[in-house]
Amino acid sequence: MFELTGCFGVRLDEARAPELQAFYEGCADYVELITGQPPGPDEAADLLRSLPRGKGHEDKFVIGLFDAPGHQVGVLDVVRDYPKPGEWYLGLLMFGPSWRNRGLGDRVYHRLEEWVRELGGHTLHLVVQEQNPGALRFWKRMGFEVRGMGKQLLKGRESVFLRMSRALSPAPEATGTFVKSWVAAWRRARGEGPR
Repeated sequence: MFELTGCFGVRLDEARAPELQAFYEGCADYVELITGQPPGPDEAADLLRSLPRGKGHEDKFVIGLFDAPGHQVGVLDVVRDYPKPGEWYLGLLMFGPSWRNRGLGDRVYHRLEEWVRELGGHTLHLVVQEQNPGALRFWKRMGFEVRGMGKQLLKGRESVFLRMSRALSPAPEATGTFVKSWVAAWRRARGEGPR
């Protein structure tokens, strides 16, 4: 689905649920931080199936992140055109314990931002659980701003969360005489012209 140095992303479906479930179980520390409980037996299936009201599976992208030998190192979950057209909701960005704090989150996020822009998106939204201050620092560093807060029930535990969003600046148009960027060529092929 997309590539970056040291990692590539593949859209996951139900056939890859056992692999995703094993990954969740390897991230038990994160799941327990967020929900207060270890991963349940249906974490992967729930992630693959759950959709916001009014959205279909064609708008949901659960992307497995893999290293060069093909080991899963992370997972990303985004929903296109939610809550409004042109806005995307980032539901999850999670890395295996040995892949955290190595700069991969920055690279994956910036590649996601490029991809969202390429598909016509202009805003990203997410929520951060109050009990995860490391995530709050990360998303602020990525340019997200707190827009509000709320409460939700996660596996029977009431949790306070912060709503965050980031408006994406338009992608710069390629310059030069001989080589146009593949994004510019793709836009022209779709009849969108320069932006």
